[in-house]
Amino acid sequence: MADHRHHGRVDYEHNCQLRLGNWYYLARIKNISFDGALVHFYVPPEDLQVGDHCEVSMSMDGDYLGEYSCEVVRIEDEAIALKFTGIHKLKAVLH
Repeated sequence: MADHRHHGRVDYEHNCQLRLGNWYYLARIKNISFDGALVHFYVPPEDLQVGDHCEVSMSMDGDYLGEYSCEVVRIEDEAIALKFTGIHKLKAVLH
C-alpha cells in the first residue's frame, strides 16, 4: 500500500481528549505530524466511521497545547488516524 503522507511523523505518546458529538473520550496520541495524528483509545467509541468529524485537545506534562478540528481518515482495532482540519484554540507562547 502506498504511503501518501506529506509530512514525517514523530512519536508523541501523550494523553489527549477526543470529542465526538457530545461525548468525550480519553485517548493517547501515538504519533503526530503537521497533517494529523494516530490516536489510541482506552475505550474505543462505538459506531465510529471514516469521514466523521471530531475535536482533539492536547496537552503535554499537564500543559495545555491546543484544540484541533479533525476528520477520521482510518480506523484500526483500538486506534484511529486523524487528519487535522483546523485549530480552535492554541496556547500562546511568550518568550
